[in-house]
Amino acid sequence: MTDSDLMPIGAFARIVGLTASALRFYNDAGILRPDHVDAQTGYRFYSEEQIHTAE
Repeated sequence: MTDSDLMPIGAFARIVGLTASALRFYNDAGILRPDHVDAQTGYRFYSEEQIHTAE
């Protein structure tokens, strides 16, 4: 998987019908962790494979 296959948190949130804040909470709770977190910016990125889990 390349970085271009990953979606930023906002796009992923719209696709799965959740808010970005809910995804941040799920990450903090260990329920649904982003596929990648940019070390410099802290931005969270999700993969298509995670859509089913989020739904």
